[in-house]
Amino acid sequence: MFNQLKDMGNLAKKAKEMKSEMKKIQDELKHLNIDLDESGVKVRMTGEMDLVSIDISDSLLNNKADLEKALVKVINKASQQSKTMASNKLANVSKGLNIPGLT
Repeated sequence: MFNQLKDMGNLAKKAKEMKSEMKKIQDELKHLNIDLDESGVKVRMTGEMDLVSIDISDSLLNNKADLEKALVKVINKASQQSKTMASNKLANVSKGLNIPGLT
C-alpha cells in the first residue's frame, strides 16, 4: 500500500514538472516566428499560429484570383510549420507519451 502511495506521489511530481515545462514551451512559442515568402506574399506567424503580418507584392494586387491562391498557399504552409514546430517541442517534454492534444 505504501509503494502505491509512493508511486502516486512520484507520478504527481512528474506531472507537475511536465506541466511547468509545457508552460515554458508555450511561452517560447509565442516569441518564435515563422517567416515565409512565396508567390509574392510574405507572412510572419508565431509558433502559436498567430498571424502577425502579411506583405503583398504590388504585382498581385491586379489579379484577385492569384492573390487569393497565394494567400491560402503561404498561410497554410506557415500554419503547418507552426504546428510541426510546436508538436516537436512538446514531444520532447512528453518524452514520447501519447497524450491527447499534445501531438
